[in-house]
Amino acid sequence: MTSSPANRRMHRLMHRVIAALAMITAGLLVWHHYGMERVIDLTTRPDVRRDVMDDRWMGGTSRVSLERHGNALTMRCQLARTIDWPACKYQFAISDTESGIDLSEFDSVSFDVTYRGPGRRSLRLMVLNFEAGISKLDNPMSQKVNEVEFEVGAPGVIRVPLNVLHTATWWIDYMKVPLDDTDMRIDNVTRIELLTGATSTAGEHVIELRSLRLHGKWLTADELYMGLMAAWILCAVSWPALAALQLRRELGDSGRRLALLGEINAALQLEARELVEQANTDPLTGALNRQGLRAALMSTSSLLAPPMAVVFADIDHFKRVNDRHGHDTGDAVLRDFAATIHSEIRANDKLVRWGGEEFLIVCPATGAEQARQLAEKLRAALHAAAWPAGLRVTASFGIASRAQDEDIGAVIKRADAALYAAKAGGRDCVVLAGPPVLPGVESPRQPLGAQYD
Repeated sequence: MTSSPANRRMHRLMHRVIAALAMITAGLLVWHHYGMERVIDLTTRPDVRRDVMDDRWMGGTSRVSLERHGNALTMRCQLARTIDWPACKYQFAISDTESGIDLSEFDSVSFDVTYRGPGRRSLRLMVLNFEAGISKLDNPMSQKVNEVEFEVGAPGVIRVPLNVLHTATWWIDYMKVPLDDTDMRIDNVTRIELLTGATSTAGEHVIELRSLRLHGKWLTADELYMGLMAAWILCAVSWPALAALQLRRELGDSGRRLALLGEINAALQLEARELVEQANTDPLTGALNRQGLRAALMSTSSLLAPPMAVVFADIDHFKRVNDRHGHDTGDAVLRDFAATIHSEIRANDKLVRWGGEEFLIVCPATGAEQARQLAEKLRAALHAAAWPAGLRVTASFGIASRAQDEDIGAVIKRADAALYAAKAGGRDCVVLAGPPVLPGVESPRQPLGAQYD
């Protein structure tokens, strides 16, 4: 049976719409990847207050001054190591209220900077986020601190990806934040600070900052994907609606139309599943992110049934890789590290990128000794693997086995403490956490401000 002219016209129209939508989709994806850039310069923006501060408010004796030459800001810091964490810093105050700006739509920050001073030249970027239920206007320390430290080489522009920021451990400890609120968030930023390095040498440090810019896209990847998905869904819904009208007149074409509709719906369902997977996985390594772990724990309660163990793995001296070989090499190391770990664990184990170079492995139906053997196996696999740029990559491991009725957050905290002990014990080793601390007995805590690279 031949189709009618009206039927053929509708087919041609829908094919043209799909072809046009496919070209628009491809064009937008390419434009989003290579262009569509949105830039905010905090050194010139009139509503941003710019100043400097030293450590005297913490009991230190460092001295700082600010010189302005056009848009350039020169900070002169006479750093004195009379307290544990001396520092001078630039402050970019974006808002004095509870409402800041959403930087989750931005992917990097760049600095046009010249640094003159003694010793190792590094800067710390701190992005302060005001969070409802945690932050208070009368307590500046209550704003979530997301930070990263980086080396400053020759004068010029340094670009730092925002996804390398992590919530400061000392801030989590200071604020006693629940596990669910420890994730890195920059969706309500009220202040950005640029500080001298944590281990800067005493003496005069002169830092000239010519620009501090935020780089992002006019549309986030999620917004673009949702818009494209809506367009494809609209297309898919429009087609059967038109087909239904036509089918009342020409039942003979129903088989071909229904088959075509089935193909489109199957493609849309696949695309929707892919979007869900993207929301729960780390785009760089393919491991679960914290949201993905939360979803896995909620959907599979047997993951937490004792015996189960948590293994924390942290790449040793990872910051040196970024500082000496660049972030591209660092990203390659993270991808290869996750792939090596994933190839050695079981199918029902869950690999999670916890933040930066930290990874978490949730091992159901696993006792402490089995988890220790797994960690040693992973450590050996890292020794045997080939790494980018001829690097030798090792990791430290902390293990905790869940006791009956123990909260998963407490298990993770014990594994983190064991990891810290592995770092303090020389790295490239495995440390098994002791049993949970009984109620009323205070557990030892990591010193405020302590960090491991």
